[in-house]
Amino acid sequence: MTRDEEVDVARAGEGDLKRPDDARFFCSELSRRSGESSVGTASTGAVWLLLEYPHGWGRNAVEQSALAPEVKQFFRDTTARIRHSRVLLVKTDRGRTDARMNLFVVRCRERSPFVVRLRLEKYEDVLGHDLAAVASGRDTHGGEACDGPLFLVCTHGRRDKCCAKFGIPLYNSLREVAGDAVWQSSHVGGDRFAGNLVCFPHGLFFAHTTAEAGRRVVEEYRAGRVAPGEFRGRACYSHFIQAAEAFVREEAGLAGVEALRFLAAEPAHADAWRVRFAERGARRLHEATVARRMSDFHNHITCHATEPAPVPQFALEDYKASTEPLNQ
Repeated sequence: MTRDEEVDVARAGEGDLKRPDDARFFCSELSRRSGESSVGTASTGAVWLLLEYPHGWGRNAVEQSALAPEVKQFFRDTTARIRHSRVLLVKTDRGRTDARMNLFVVRCRERSPFVVRLRLEKYEDVLGHDLAAVASGRDTHGGEACDGPLFLVCTHGRRDKCCAKFGIPLYNSLREVAGDAVWQSSHVGGDRFAGNLVCFPHGLFFAHTTAEAGRRVVEEYRAGRVAPGEFRGRACYSHFIQAAEAFVREEAGLAGVEALRFLAAEPAHADAWRVRFAERGARRLHEATVARRMSDFHNHITCHATEPAPVPQFALEDYKASTEPLNQ
């Protein structure tokens, strides 16, 4: 365990907020105990910029880093320019054979997603790159396309103590099976779903991932399949489409990462949507009607939340599959 990890674990126990019974708590444990569903909760983003920064991360990882002001401004400008883009800091405790820092540009989409790796002699070198061009696939800017997947585990303990408590053991376990493909990351969203595991380039999010479950997710994703269980959704879809995909996969028994192609979505009634998918390699269409309701139970949304609150939950109202076009 690195010094940064030791600090994160130590700080994970500091400043715990108290429930009314004065007991210390971890929001991820409360989420699991309440039976909260994580379906439809993946953070959304079409382009993810993963910058290697092998130092301590503040609560706001990029802004509180020691990156030069012009580098921070570059990433602000870039994310403003690229729709639905996000920046994460990543790091590893593996021994280094190359002093250059990695910058991964990830294009999440349903079909043919990709990752381009850029190597920076110094962080200021990023100022000479057009990351929008890289993300569009027009120009790699001297980068190299990554053949295999990337796995991110959120270990951002200074953002939420659950990310250190559950993320660091998960990362350490996955190093044995994923090797250089697994990275620690800053906040990916959904603290109460820690350990959070993300599979790129498709951007598949998984919640409450244990060491055993994480190994299964890695093995399945490498084989082109989505592991059953705590699948939160994929980043390129909005939340109700994420939920519909998860429900269709369960109902139809579909595991292939690219087994479904999103066709259309429309409102069904208040806080409900009718979502249609085509099945790859088959003349089947799938339609799911999903509704979003607030839970009867109350949870602390993060470990910093002062009061518990209801959380949104998706439910499957109707599902049907057809070999003929479904009624519009």
